Amino acid sequence: MIDLILDIDSVGDDILAVLYALQHEKLNVLGITTVLGASGCIEQATKVALNTVALTGKKVPVYKGAGAPMGKGILDTSGDPVNFDETMRWKFGDRLDRFNEPAEEPEAKEEDLHAVDYIIQTVNERPGEVVLVTTGSLTNIGLALEKDPSIAKKIKKAYILGGVFRIPGNITPVVEYNIFADPEAAKIVLNSDMDKILVPLDVCENNEFADSMLTRDHLADMQHAGLTKITEYVVYKFPIYIDMWREYFQLGGFPMDDVITVALAADESLCTYTDSVFVDVELEGKLTRGQTIAYFGYQILKNECVSEKTTKIARTVAGKRFMNDFVEKLILPVAPVGEV
Repeated sequence: MIDLILDIDSVGDDILAVLYALQHEKLNVLGITTVLGASGCIEQATKVALNTVALTGKKVPVYKGAGAPMGKGILDTSGDPVNFDETMRWKFGDRLDRFNEPAEEPEAKEEDLHAVDYIIQTVNERPGEVVLVTTGSLTNIGLALEKDPSIAKKIKKAYILGGVFRIPGNITPVVEYNIFADPEAAKIVLNSDMDKILVPLDVCENNEFADSMLTRDHLADMQHAGLTKITEYVVYKFPIYIDMWREYFQLGGFPMDDVITVALAADESLCTYTDSVFVDVELEGKLTRGQTIAYFGYQILKNECVSEKTTKIARTVAGKRFMNDFVEKLILPVAPVGEV
């Protein structure tokens, strides 16, 4: 079993990532930490995380994390980059209400310990044993490294969703949302000597890898297998996500960014990677704030940190194998309530 902490912002494929992780026989989720991001507020993110865990019938503690970015945060909110309401309501009408719905009050409660302190405590108690998976902004991890830099070397491995290198970004042509949401935190994390794999938009929101995207065919497969509490929720919730990403981003389905990142913790062979490189984050510029820059080749201008080659970047994904595994995990029987 692979022991991991899952750090999420609780929207869309974060929900699918939690369901997949808790249904995966190789993954032992020690705790889920929440962070401000695409959900809009930390309370919403935490409630969604608690409700998603409850769907599986398992008991996994949830820790509320940072409700504000480390740095200046999102400087330009024009265009409603998270919720799309202003541009998509004309097309989808009331169906759009299923996207990032206000969470119902969960039966379970989050833990008293702050997510940042939980991460530091758990990694220090089990150095070299705990995997970290992040699918939202990197604020919690940046704060943890600022508070205790030693944990960078104690984390067994980190799988980080974020950045873009070869295709257009989803915020500006060179910037991806998770890094955009807190570039200062991302810079701390990506500059650190933590052993990490970075999963960029290149392998997630790219039609070259459309076979790794959720489609209505996958929802039909879940229905055909006989609906469980989990798959009934997914079949109800995610048609609008599929349709929105096809309409707005012209993608072949709903991209599974967060789930792919979790899946690599169980099976790294799902992707191919670059060699280990140093990755930096640009903090300035209206169009470039949040841009991820990988140091390949040779440059005249020197960067004193460039020798810290601790990040491999995912380049391709075995989409069909990944999606088959995803559907197989979700159609498994739901655990009895209370099972750990």
